[in-house]
Amino acid sequence: MGILISFPRALTLAAISGLASYHETMESQMRSAAEAEKLAAKESIRKMGLSLKEEMLEWDLAMQSHDMTFNMLMPNFLRYSLIVLLFLVVENKLEELANVAEQTHPKSPTAPDPKRCVIKTYKRYFTEEVGISSLDWQTMDELNAIRNCIVHASGKVQGRPDETLLRNFANKHKGLSVSNTRQFSRIDLRPLYLEDDMLVIEPSYCSYIIDRVRRFFEQLCDALQLPDLITETDS
Repeated sequence: MGILISFPRALTLAAISGLASYHETMESQMRSAAEAEKLAAKESIRKMGLSLKEEMLEWDLAMQSHDMTFNMLMPNFLRYSLIVLLFLVVENKLEELANVAEQTHPKSPTAPDPKRCVIKTYKRYFTEEVGISSLDWQTMDELNAIRNCIVHASGKVQGRPDETLLRNFANKHKGLSVSNTRQFSRIDLRPLYLEDDMLVIEPSYCSYIIDRVRRFFEQLCDALQLPDLITETDS
């Protein structure tokens, strides 16, 4: 008895599914760590033997630090890392599938080996050379722009060549925004650890972009008509 498996397809989708699992685990562990840290702070303050007023002040300070760490800095930077990892997977899988196209499509020219403009180069290759015109390259362009902002500007949108595009993405998608502390009318309520014009990424956007990338590669694998291989199993 055999099972039909397309290894390039299976490996590509497995890599993306792995990142989806990593994202879910990361978010869960951050929530657990935040709760544990809050309980530890409460116990530490209790042991100080302070007056009620002093205890409340210490608690406010502890929660400011807690919120800074667990509600903004840590999750945002970890989600930054997820976007960068996702783009690395995209680069790698576009290269692998371009090599598959070169081998399985006789009319396809040599697969490219881009050092820059990766998405643009592979878009031209698969669209013009291989003849696949139905792919959602807008998702790849969006991921590329957000990844570049993170890698080259630490997430700072202002002053980027594609600043307008990035702000449009933030206006378009739930879970993706650009920070603006000017919305806080009282200075003492402003989150001092949050700079203006920084990309803020929430879990919903991570889930969204991973799903869109997966759909893109499913469509690409289908369009390439990847050869199925048979692996023998016990009957």
